[in-house]
Amino acid sequence: MKKKLLAIALAVMCLSIAAYGTLAYFTASDTATNVVTAGNVEIELKETTAVDGQETPGEFEDLSGIVAGQEVSKIVQVENVGDNPAYVRIEVEKAITLAEGMSGEVDLSLIQLDFNTADWVEKDGYYYYKHPVAANEITTPLFTTVTFGQDMDNLYQNSKATITVQAQAVQSQNNGSDVLNASGWPQE
Repeated sequence: MKKKLLAIALAVMCLSIAAYGTLAYFTASDTATNVVTAGNVEIELKETTAVDGQETPGEFEDLSGIVAGQEVSKIVQVENVGDNPAYVRIEVEKAITLAEGMSGEVDLSLIQLDFNTADWVEKDGYYYYKHPVAANEITTPLFTTVTFGQDMDNLYQNSKATITVQAQAVQSQNNGSDVLNASGWPQE
């Protein structure tokens, strides 16, 4: 009886191994490679000057002979040259360097910019464009003119005024409900 039980167990085991081998012949595998290409966010800062109503590229620091109360054109915009829509922000820094031999406290409020508050909002030292900028689109200007205050006195003669503008962008898709809630802005 033991031999018979052992023979049955061996037969069951052999059949199991044979069945497993047969099942192995009916399986197949395949590999698929999917390429996912990420888009890019890329911007260009556009600074132009209006001369006789026509916009032309121009640098603010190239101006000379400015007097108190004078208004000059400086148009600041950002163009999205990337593939994806983006949120944009701009940092604006004003500086006045007094002429050699002059000393005193500089009043930066004497450099006045006509900020566009309809499309831009200021927060934490940056001006945020309220709308996502689509690929190949350009923002409305952050500002278009610089006015030198009437109160500029002899302290400012032969001084140099500088307006430094730096633009940054992050993707707008799947990134917060609006520009102020977006994440991923470059750290200072």
